[in-house]
Amino acid sequence: MAHERTQPPFRDKAFIPAGYDWPALLTKDGDALEVQYRKTLEHLGRQHGMLGIAFRKAQNKIQDPRNSAGSSRISSTASSGPPSTPT
Repeated sequence: MAHERTQPPFRDKAFIPAGYDWPALLTKDGDALEVQYRKTLEHLGRQHGMLGIAFRKAQNKIQDPRNSAGSSRISSTASSGPPSTPT
Protein backbone atom coordinates (compact mmCIF):
# COMPACT_ATOMS: atom_id res chain seq x y z
CA MET A 1 0.00 0.00 0.00
CA ALA A 2 2.89 2.39 0.68
CA HIS A 3 4.11 1.99 -2.91
CA GLU A 4 0.62 2.57 -4.30
CA ARG A 5 0.47 5.89 -2.46
CA THR A 6 3.55 7.10 -4.39
CA GLN A 7 1.80 6.50 -7.73
CA PRO A 8 -0.76 8.72 -9.48
CA PRO A 9 -3.20 10.06 -8.51
CA PHE A 10 -1.70 10.25 -5.00
CA ARG A 11 2.03 10.98 -5.51
CA ASP A 12 2.83 10.92 -1.78
CA LYS A 13 6.47 11.00 -0.76
CA ALA A 14 7.88 7.48 -0.30
CA PHE A 15 8.57 6.68 3.34
CA ILE A 16 9.87 3.14 2.80
CA PRO A 17 13.66 3.29 2.20
CA ALA A 18 14.76 2.55 -1.37
CA GLY A 19 15.93 -1.03 -1.73
CA TYR A 20 13.48 -2.19 0.92
CA ASP A 21 10.30 -1.23 -0.92
CA TRP A 22 7.82 -3.10 -3.11
CA PRO A 23 9.76 -2.59 -6.38
CA ALA A 24 12.83 -4.16 -4.72
CA LEU A 25 10.84 -7.33 -4.01
CA LEU A 26 9.47 -7.46 -7.55
CA THR A 27 12.97 -7.81 -8.99
CA LYS A 28 13.60 -11.08 -7.08
CA ASP A 29 12.46 -14.68 -7.40
CA GLY A 30 13.03 -17.94 -5.53
CA ASP A 31 15.82 -17.90 -2.94
CA ALA A 32 16.77 -14.32 -3.80
CA LEU A 33 13.19 -13.23 -3.03
CA GLU A 34 13.29 -14.95 0.36
CA VAL A 35 16.62 -13.31 1.23
CA GLN A 36 15.42 -9.86 0.13
CA TYR A 37 12.14 -10.28 2.02
CA ARG A 38 13.96 -11.27 5.22
CA LYS A 39 16.38 -8.33 4.88
CA THR A 40 13.46 -6.00 4.23
CA LEU A 41 11.60 -7.11 7.36
CA GLU A 42 14.75 -6.75 9.48
CA HIS A 43 15.66 -3.35 8.05
CA LEU A 44 12.16 -1.91 8.38
CA GLY A 45 11.95 -3.25 11.94
CA ARG A 46 15.00 -1.14 12.86
CA GLN A 47 13.45 2.10 11.59
CA HIS A 48 12.30 4.83 13.96
CA GLY A 49 8.69 5.70 14.58
CA MET A 50 5.59 3.87 13.45
CA LEU A 51 7.37 2.12 10.58
CA GLY A 52 9.75 0.37 12.96
CA ILE A 53 6.97 -0.46 15.38
CA ALA A 54 4.87 -2.00 12.59
CA PHE A 55 7.72 -4.24 11.37
CA ARG A 56 9.66 -4.90 14.58
CA LYS A 57 8.23 -8.38 15.20
CA ALA A 58 7.37 -9.25 11.60
CA GLN A 59 8.24 -12.80 10.60
CA ASN A 60 9.14 -14.38 7.29
CA LYS A 61 6.55 -17.08 6.58
CA ILE A 62 7.89 -18.11 3.16
CA GLN A 63 8.29 -21.88 3.44
CA ASP A 64 9.90 -22.84 0.13
CA PRO A 65 10.89 -20.00 -2.20
CA ARG A 66 11.77 -22.44 -4.96
CA ASN A 67 8.05 -23.03 -5.38
CA SER A 68 7.56 -19.82 -7.26
CA ALA A 69 3.86 -19.58 -6.43
CA GLY A 70 4.55 -16.75 -3.99
CA SER A 71 6.82 -14.85 -6.31
CA SER A 72 4.52 -15.32 -9.29
CA ARG A 73 1.61 -14.06 -7.15
CA ILE A 74 3.65 -10.98 -6.27
CA SER A 75 4.51 -10.36 -9.91
CA SER A 76 1.01 -10.91 -11.24
CA THR A 77 -0.59 -8.76 -8.54
CA ALA A 78 1.84 -5.93 -9.19
CA SER A 79 1.45 -6.02 -12.94
CA SER A 80 -2.29 -6.48 -13.14
CA GLY A 81 -3.43 -4.86 -9.92
CA PRO A 82 -5.89 -6.37 -7.50
CA PRO A 83 -8.32 -8.96 -8.80
CA SER A 84 -11.50 -7.50 -10.17
CA THR A 85 -14.94 -8.66 -9.20
CA PRO A 86 -17.20 -9.99 -11.95
CA THR A 87 -20.02 -7.70 -13.01
